Amino acid sequence: MRGKLLFITGGLVGYVLGARAGRKRYDQIVAAADNVWNAPPVQRRVNEARDFALERVGDVPSALLETGKKIASALQSKASKTSGTSYTVPTPATAAPTAPTTVADDTTTK
Repeated sequence: MRGKLLFITGGLVGYVLGARAGRKRYDQIVAAADNVWNAPPVQRRVNEARDFALERVGDVPSALLETGKKIASALQSKASKTSGTSYTVPTPATAAPTAPTTVADDTTTK
């Protein structure tokens, strides 16, 4: 079913892009596509798909943020122990109006 839908969609897009029927036919095709897209059954399925995706995503953004903080902290501590270089990693609460600050860059130990 999905393959058929993609094939039909590709055919329609190819026809619209390659049609030489003129602006009037193009406007008819656009109006028909708009009517289909805005039909209640289609919009109901779109909303169901959106809700399903949001349920599946759940806490992924916050988990990624926390993991990023942990990695940045680990890299910061490792870099400061091995090379004398230290960087300040801004947190979302303190990073809004200011840029991150570089603390120390000891290039003489290299």
